[in-house]
Amino acid sequence: MTQISFSVSARTARLIGQENFTNAEGAIIELVKNGYDADAKLCLVIFDIPFPNIPEVLSIKEFDSLELEPPLKKGFHFENTIFKIKENLDQEILAELKSFFYKKNSIYIIDNGDGMDDITIENHWMTIGTGNKEKDYISQDGRVKTGAKGIGRFALDRLGALTRLWTRPKKGENGYKWIMDWQQFEAPGLILSDIKASLLSEENLSLDRIIRKKFSLLPFVNNFGQDIFEKGTLIQIKNLRDNWSQREIQNVYKSLEALIPPKELRIPFRVFQGDIQNPKSFGEVETAFFNEYDYKCFARYNSTDLTVTIDIERNELEMSTVKARFKHLFDDVVEPYDLKTLEEKEFTIKKTVNQILKWSKNKENEERLREVGDFDFTFYFIKNNISRKEDYPIKSFNSSERTSVLNRFGGIKIYRDSFRVRPYGDPGNDWLDLGRRASKSPAGPGQRIGDWRVGSNQVAGIINISRIHNEQIIDKSDRGALVENLTFTLFKNIITGIIHEFEYDRTKILNPFYLFNEEEKKRVEQERIRQEAIILAEKLYEARIVKEEKSNHFDNDPNFSQQKTNSNQKNTNSNTEQKEEFRKIIEDSFQQFRTDDEKDAEIAQVRNLASLGLILSSFAHELRGLKNNINEIPQLEAIFEKIASPELKSSYSYKDGKNIIELLKSDGEKIEHWVDYSLTAIKKDKRKRTNLNFNEYFLSLKKNWNKVLQERNIYLNTIEHKYNYNFRAFEIDMNTIFGNLISNSIDSFNNLSEIIAREITIDHKIEDNKIKILYSDNGTGLPDVFTNKEDIFLAFTTSKKDKNGMDIGTGLGMYLVKGVVDDNNGIIEVLDSKKGFKLKIEFPTRIK
Repeated sequence: MTQISFSVSARTARLIGQENFTNAEGAIIELVKNGYDADAKLCLVIFDIPFPNIPEVLSIKEFDSLELEPPLKKGFHFENTIFKIKENLDQEILAELKSFFYKKNSIYIIDNGDGMDDITIENHWMTIGTGNKEKDYISQDGRVKTGAKGIGRFALDRLGALTRLWTRPKKGENGYKWIMDWQQFEAPGLILSDIKASLLSEENLSLDRIIRKKFSLLPFVNNFGQDIFEKGTLIQIKNLRDNWSQREIQNVYKSLEALIPPKELRIPFRVFQGDIQNPKSFGEVETAFFNEYDYKCFARYNSTDLTVTIDIERNELEMSTVKARFKHLFDDVVEPYDLKTLEEKEFTIKKTVNQILKWSKNKENEERLREVGDFDFTFYFIKNNISRKEDYPIKSFNSSERTSVLNRFGGIKIYRDSFRVRPYGDPGNDWLDLGRRASKSPAGPGQRIGDWRVGSNQVAGIINISRIHNEQIIDKSDRGALVENLTFTLFKNIITGIIHEFEYDRTKILNPFYLFNEEEKKRVEQERIRQEAIILAEKLYEARIVKEEKSNHFDNDPNFSQQKTNSNQKNTNSNTEQKEEFRKIIEDSFQQFRTDDEKDAEIAQVRNLASLGLILSSFAHELRGLKNNINEIPQLEAIFEKIASPELKSSYSYKDGKNIIELLKSDGEKIEHWVDYSLTAIKKDKRKRTNLNFNEYFLSLKKNWNKVLQERNIYLNTIEHKYNYNFRAFEIDMNTIFGNLISNSIDSFNNLSEIIAREITIDHKIEDNKIKILYSDNGTGLPDVFTNKEDIFLAFTTSKKDKNGMDIGTGLGMYLVKGVVDDNNGIIEVLDSKKGFKLKIEFPTRIK
């Protein structure tokens, strides 16, 4: 048997390499990364583009110096001592002219890294698909190398047809020159081993001297210290394949800004860009650095102990104003929300990742969380507009400057081993869905604690991952993005969870100012109403007196005049009382209008929820029809019994039919229950405030939920107490409270790992002028991710997750419960419980 080998055609090898570089910018970035991998401190990208297009006009001297071939000379005609390109030029000659002039252009990529010796060039540089960087992925200076596939040298082919490379290794005086004609790959029939490059040894090669001589017109070159390029690599790419106008060169600079390591990472790697035809353009590539911000958070995720440590720096408040006007708001406030911590600006919190995600602990989840790997995340909140500045003592800032910075460097960006992974954080790329989160929760930052979400246009951030620590966060084959697998989804959720820690902190800090200002506005408004009521009461009183005097027909009677005088003297004290009575009536009326306006705002907020009830109402007819159809199932059973012969009744088919009918009856009872419950919930009388007797209400609640709870082997125990008091409330509000609590208990029982008698208990009594309601169950209890029990009342906060850590609960149930309790001037508190969940609600009784 003969053993034969594969061979790779040169054309195929080239296509595989070029697939990784869809554009010229990406090819340049790849070559810059090579310098980084070689431990370079400096990298230069220099354009020498004398002919961005075919020149329209040439002098005689320029025309002769170009040494155009005769066919190409036909593209120009001589006119008045100059050569002009012909109009309506033949397309073949035009294409050849473009190729001719593009060959006069060059791009240089230079670095002062370790350089290469002849062995490295032969064994690694000339080996396509080499895995040396995959094996030796840590550089001498401790950098994690960005390359691994061994096809980066095809970036040279993508940029131009000819490459000249000079390199001097860090050891030895000799350097080397490598020349490659990439057009060899275009020859038909060649295999990869047929492709050759030239390698020459150059004694006493001085890259420093070449650079200073060739690029002396570039200001930044003359600022470099002596022998800064004692070692390194200089690459010249000629016969360019692209048209390099000023716009394209500018785009490379912008890409370098976004892609090279940001200053926050403190990596000694500087990149300069130059343009020989425009020497004063460009210079050092500036990367993201934010020295003005409202918040800065630096988070570290430890995948070993599954913790997140966050250093938070607050920089939003004008502390002199806070101490002068609002110091009293922070009396008895615990850290880190106290005045002392505000003055110090910085503090640190540490939480488990389960607490961050509100995700229960189990072995499977922990394995998934460890697969994410260690990473750090620097996050900036930079607001660029001020809304309601008068409500908060915030620092002034230049809005236009901040907008400019955000447009240039904004967005949450991912860096793999210090180099940017696109498109994350590009303009318009809201990969964390921050905009959608913000639209779901439009509350102001101080309005409600934990209920504000930051917008995607107000943030900047740097996430630093590594090929070492984050193996399951995988690059796509074209290096254009990351594979959006389950690990990446979990990674995103952790990032969003960290951002929410900042959101919570900001609302916690601003909420006291909001409440203070709301009270102040209310006081000012009440005083304004009072003053207006005084003026109006005075006018009404005067009008009343005038009317009484005009209606009197005895004004000329001296006896009446004396009576009037005596009456006025007697009523002097009552005048003030009457005016005060007028004032109270008017003020109460004004106040009622103001209260109605506030209710309108609240109504607007719940319209979205109310729409669900409207939809249900619109289908009420169909639901009732469904209920009637369900009631026909017993009739179906009777017909089935009637038509079944004795022989059929002994068959398996008959038994199957009976089983199906029993299943329909069981499911029908469930549907009937929910139809009744739904239609009852939206009845008009449920939306009217009534005198509610809790004994009767809880009996009704038990009846409504009985079928659902019975099927789940859950017993609802409502303890009856006789007392002569009716609580004035909306029954639909009470349904919101206890419907959500029972629903949560059912979920809790579903998560039980032991077999127990499942029980929900609702107890209530009147004590100390309060209606006290105690709700409890013996389920799994409050998830341990809620270290602060009050967090369960925050909007969009839920511990119900799917296997990927994505929310499957709305996070609105307990938020609505607390809202109802607050609206009824009540208090709600989660109590400590050794077993299950326990909660207390108190409503004030009203004095008759």
